[in-house]
Amino acid sequence: MPMTLEQLIAADRMTPLRDAIVAGLANQFDGIKVIAHPGKLDIYDVVKRAVIAAPGVAVGWSRVQAPREVDGSYVTPIDWAAYIVAEDHADMGERRRISRDVLAHAIGSHILKVLHDPALSSWGLERVTPPDGQPGPQLKPLFTATAYEKGTAYYAVTWTQALVDLGPDFLAGTTPAFVLPDETDERPGLQFDSEDGIPTEIQAMIDKADAGDET
Repeated sequence: MPMTLEQLIAADRMTPLRDAIVAGLANQFDGIKVIAHPGKLDIYDVVKRAVIAAPGVAVGWSRVQAPREVDGSYVTPIDWAAYIVAEDHADMGERRRISRDVLAHAIGSHILKVLHDPALSSWGLERVTPPDGQPGPQLKPLFTATAYEKGTAYYAVTWTQALVDLGPDFLAGTTPAFVLPDETDERPGLQFDSEDGIPTEIQAMIDKADAGDET
């Protein structure tokens, strides 16, 4: 059935996930701005237009893969990147200069720690997988000679994280409830608490087991 533009926007879960990642990382830093970026970062474009002031982090996605079934559920893997922009920093309190490389590495290392924390890396959302472990999140340098000469270093933390249950409801239908037997039950095991009694598949297995006992 054709979907309207409004329906497509309402069904979009990737943008809310990106916004949640931005908010989650922003809560981890004081004095470092975190913004959303619409896609893959072009370093030359950043150098020319100053997408974000240093020190800062721009979060975007670089690839969305087709949904696939994993362990009975549908997931859509998304490749994410947190682009780090850093310049040499003057620590007036300690009267020292911190190089852009050290600062970018410190920011990136903290993002890696956040991604390693299951509670933080869920970004306050449900039906989101933890970051993939193979390969796991990585911190990579991106700066060019031109960018470095201008006094700026660019790094990126990349990881893959998926949205769960996009597509048919893999838990559709009802599951028979069951209760533990009491001590007076003649048959050990679980007793199904259902108006329809024991499901056909379960009854077939019981009958097969009983037949084996009689032989």
